[in-house]
Amino acid sequence: MKPPVLLALTLALTSLAPTPVQAGVTLAADSSLPDLVERVLPSVVNISSTTVVRHGVTGMEDFFRLWGVPETQKQMSLGSGFLLDRDGFVLTNAHVVEHATEVTVTLVDKRTFRARLIGKDTKLDLALLQIRDKEKKPPANLQPVSLGDSEAVRIAEPVFAVGNPFGLSHTVTMGIISAKNRSIGIGPFDNFLQTDASINPGNSGGPLFSLKGEVIGINTVIYSRTGQSGGLGFAIPVNEARNILAELKKLGRVPRPWLGVLGQSLSPALAETYDLPVSHGVLVYNLVRGGPGEAAGLRQGDILLGIEGTPTRENNDVERLLARRHPKDSVNLQLRRGKRTVTIPVRLQELPQLDDLPKGIL
Repeated sequence: MKPPVLLALTLALTSLAPTPVQAGVTLAADSSLPDLVERVLPSVVNISSTTVVRHGVTGMEDFFRLWGVPETQKQMSLGSGFLLDRDGFVLTNAHVVEHATEVTVTLVDKRTFRARLIGKDTKLDLALLQIRDKEKKPPANLQPVSLGDSEAVRIAEPVFAVGNPFGLSHTVTMGIISAKNRSIGIGPFDNFLQTDASINPGNSGGPLFSLKGEVIGINTVIYSRTGQSGGLGFAIPVNEARNILAELKKLGRVPRPWLGVLGQSLSPALAETYDLPVSHGVLVYNLVRGGPGEAAGLRQGDILLGIEGTPTRENNDVERLLARRHPKDSVNLQLRRGKRTVTIPVRLQELPQLDDLPKGIL
């Protein structure tokens, strides 16, 4: 008979053994994590993007030319991604390929392909690429990932990440889901899966796998005081990515509606300073000329209290509520105007695809 301590250890190790997987990657019940990783590695890609940066100074062109100083310089950045299908579509983060003039995708077998940007959504920080061989056809023997259900993921569930940290291709790190629905203040659609699997620069855009071999998240950002993994990594839930893939393929963008106003979240201190009639809401302090807000009759100084009856306490509330709508939809805005509460219908328009939209635009 085994000693009690040894028996307890045996039971503990048995309970941690991986369970058989279903769709996508099929493993026997006695398969180990290395077998699973070996099967999914070909689905993960390394991404190298090149950006041309101009360093010239206006009025100094002749000086730079005389001394042979180049006015432009190529900058390289590294990231990760994964194959969605056998047609060569690759998903990654938008910031991995931001302003890139050339994008190269490298597979685990060292084959390298130029990639074309099909579409991107900077709000969710996602980009869709497509690779082709020299004959303009999908490369042979592509092994796409299986997409899981990020809603079904549980806190403390084991996960592993695969990516290109610091240029070290196809690095595997393991951890657990530390939290769900994390908002870390980087955008209106913050809804991250948090993990303690090591995520470092170069992991951006790479997959976070469950032990079923399914992608449940896209590794995007870390929280660190050193710039390296501090045990706080954040991944976009794959369900959110799945919701926009069709639009990225068809349109190259995600049509999002806007009101065409500049808003400021109202705090009690701000309300007291300007003697405003309410202590919460979104203060309209400017309007975009020709935007839907101006067309509907919104005014500077209006305080947006809600959209279709749902309260809006900060800018992110407005963006999340608008994201449920489509351009050309009509919505009713609840406003505080002076001493009155009014409801104004607004016909939405599509948010312009500009990189320099002012901060606070709604």
